[in-house]
Amino acid sequence: MNRTKRSDVLPSFLPLARNTLSVATAWRHPHRGWMDCPAHPLLSAHARRAGFLVEALPWRAGDPAGGGKPPTTVFAVSYERAEGGHRGLALAARTEDTAAMAFAHHQIETWGAVLRTRRVLYVNEERPAPSVPAPGAPAVAGAMAAGAARLRPTVPSQAVTGWLACGCPAATECPSAGYAERSLRRSAERGDQVVVVGAPVTGPGAWPRRAPTGRTAAAANPRQAEELPVPDPDRLAFVVAPGAVVSEAAEILGVLRRRFPRLRGQHPGEWCYTMDDLRTAAGSVLAQSDALLVTGGGDGPLARTALAEAARTGVRVRDLTSLDLLSPEDVDGATITVLDTAAGDGPGGRSVAQILGGLGPASHVRRTVRSEAVPSPSGARSETPARV
Repeated sequence: MNRTKRSDVLPSFLPLARNTLSVATAWRHPHRGWMDCPAHPLLSAHARRAGFLVEALPWRAGDPAGGGKPPTTVFAVSYERAEGGHRGLALAARTEDTAAMAFAHHQIETWGAVLRTRRVLYVNEERPAPSVPAPGAPAVAGAMAAGAARLRPTVPSQAVTGWLACGCPAATECPSAGYAERSLRRSAERGDQVVVVGAPVTGPGAWPRRAPTGRTAAAANPRQAEELPVPDPDRLAFVVAPGAVVSEAAEILGVLRRRFPRLRGQHPGEWCYTMDDLRTAAGSVLAQSDALLVTGGGDGPLARTALAEAARTGVRVRDLTSLDLLSPEDVDGATITVLDTAAGDGPGGRSVAQILGGLGPASHVRRTVRSEAVPSPSGARSETPARV
């Protein structure tokens, strides 16, 4: 792309007042022809933040003589698209307005320096698939709410206003928390000591709704499982905490089973894999990313998971409550991840995707991580009895 990048400073006659900047949404370059400017909202946001009035509109071919209009100057940068045509950024100011001229020149020079080919990976909070089947019920592919969060391309989901204890959106029907509560209550009623395995990572949640009578304990990590005091190893049961990462819970259960071979507990068909899938999805994309852009203003399980992964891996994070917070340094990388929470008043994933698509040739990628319940093979064969 760098070989096709071109910067221009061109005379023009646009009808502009002082302290006003014109941002091209599309315009006709004198040498490259008609081009679109998808990143124009970014220039508009920064111009308004700097105190300028902004006119964002397509520039039509004007009168070369000016027609009595005051002289203006266009600052532009453009590049050639692989699929044909050109794309770029363009700002115009009155030539006599030194402050507006200096700002326009700096903006085009600054953003032009970070035009490049890049990958954009998307993380959205999505409503999951149908609910988790009860143990013994026929399971079908796609039945588990394990894929509660998926990596989607440019179109974000509808706003999510609440969350279940397992991490699924509240609008879904995921019974895993109810299953865990039922298993906890039954084991306690049998007189077992019940170990709650794993720690919910979804934040405060209403689980269990009713605290059971009897002895309960918690093993949120392998160390706690190793040190857990158990008066009667033959009367020990477990449940997996809704909202726990299943891979972490499995490691804790490995310790408990080694120490207490007669451990019994909740059927694995009742576990929800939402948080496990979120951790895998967020970790896989952030391991390849130079930056994480957070849009939408939400604070759901996916946001918390992705931000924790970014902190662990050292990926820089920008919380975009408004477009003027996006800086050239935020997009100066080969791979950018966009986390769209789609819950607030800030810019959504769609507008940020449009801007990134206007800052150089972009490959927009989604990666889906989803655990599903599948039918268990019965092993039975239907045969016609032999005639005797």
